[in-house]
Amino acid sequence: MSSAARRAVVVGSGPNGLAAAIVLARAGMQVEVFEAQEQAGGGARTMELTLPGFRHDFGSAVHPMAAGSPFFSSLPLREHGLEWIHFPAPVAHPLDDGTAVILEHNLDDAVRALGEDGKAWKRLVGPYVDRWKDFAADVLSPLFPLPRHPFLLARFGLLGILSARRLAKRFFRSPRTQAMFAGLAAHSFLSLDEPLTGAFGVMFGVTAHA
Repeated sequence: MSSAARRAVVVGSGPNGLAAAIVLARAGMQVEVFEAQEQAGGGARTMELTLPGFRHDFGSAVHPMAAGSPFFSSLPLREHGLEWIHFPAPVAHPLDDGTAVILEHNLDDAVRALGEDGKAWKRLVGPYVDRWKDFAADVLSPLFPLPRHPFLLARFGLLGILSARRLAKRFFRSPRTQAMFAGLAAHSFLSLDEPLTGAFGVMFGVTAHA
């Protein structure tokens, strides 16, 4: 193979672009990554967007997916200076009355904070929190090869095939908890009445505790 054929160009230095570049480089290719912005990182960048000293996630809504990613977890990122900082309450869903539903990182704390819906929340996400590495390895992988934990994934599929609205109504009594779940599922960018939007709510709920 010619040297030109073993060169690759990746446009964009967000997490997906960097992951692609790493895979190609590991395969022995010469890789160049091009980024139009001054700072690398794409939507995962942290920037001062409002007042000096106040740092914000520029576009990232899925940091938990990166922290729990089987691919990124396989890399020695800590040796290169990466430190994940986990807030005790990774989710706060604001409500119209000025209050918010807080989802604690610790699952038992979340169960207590959610009151009447606490046990239902644990029943919904607990099985996947307890087996996060197994779950993530299957749900974040391509469809083929077949999943290594088919029963765990099948359980998730039976829930996830439902719409977020239907799943929230089935599990939760409080409109506050239903609203919080809707906020998680809204990361699908689909109508919450659409099938499969429930999967997004469950997935993001699990990552809050993983």
